[in-house]
Amino acid sequence: MFSIIRAFISDFVSTITRRLFWFYKLSSSNLGKSIKIEFPVIREGAGVLTLGDYSYLGKLSNLGIGENARLKTDNNTHIGTKSIILINKNSSLVIGSNFKLGEGARLFVQNNWQFGNQVKIETNCAIFAREPNATGNLIIGDGSHIGDYTIIDLVNHVTLGREVAIGPNCTLYTHDHEYMNKEVAAWKGGLISKPITIEDGAWVGSGVTILPGVVIGKRAVIAAGSVVTKNVEAESIYGGIPAKLIKKI
Repeated sequence: MFSIIRAFISDFVSTITRRLFWFYKLSSSNLGKSIKIEFPVIREGAGVLTLGDYSYLGKLSNLGIGENARLKTDNNTHIGTKSIILINKNSSLVIGSNFKLGEGARLFVQNNWQFGNQVKIETNCAIFAREPNATGNLIIGDGSHIGDYTIIDLVNHVTLGREVAIGPNCTLYTHDHEYMNKEVAAWKGGLISKPITIEDGAWVGSGVTILPGVVIGKRAVIAAGSVVTKNVEAESIYGGIPAKLIKKI
């Protein structure tokens, strides 16, 4: 019984200490006026946090900003409950106004990302490089929206134009592996990476997979459930596995 009590007291003291540290780090940040915070909020790292006016930090949201790194948001930023933004040292994430990060979403920044105004990343999205030591960049234009549970792999760069819509449960892969060497597992072969670009006004339906090197043209539409392996013409509708031209808009 004594060991249980001792463990409980130790955990209680540790929890209080961590929360006081997070409060200190948050209070030392550059916070705008009328900020709404639901404690506890995890705030760690030696980097700089600047949060715009009328912003919101949800309970157990996690902001980890490394040495010489920064997170800067404009007004009306919404960081959802249990969401995570981790920024590696010497990296940055600069966000425009009216940004929303949904509950449980994860952003792991290892380069200099930039989001425009009115960008929305919905619940449980996972955006990070899915291979070690990779530093792909993410640029998102004004008014773009990423649906729930979407995965964006940032081994290489991903650029989303203005007013791009990506549906829920999509996957954007910027890397593959050389699998011809029979001496190693197929997924352990040499790394191959290419960027992905989705231009202004394009609409990617739910459950779509986009493979490395693809460019989706302006106002193109990708049917739900498609696998996009090659470039998509502007003002056109593509669908299928692999996605092919259905018709021009």
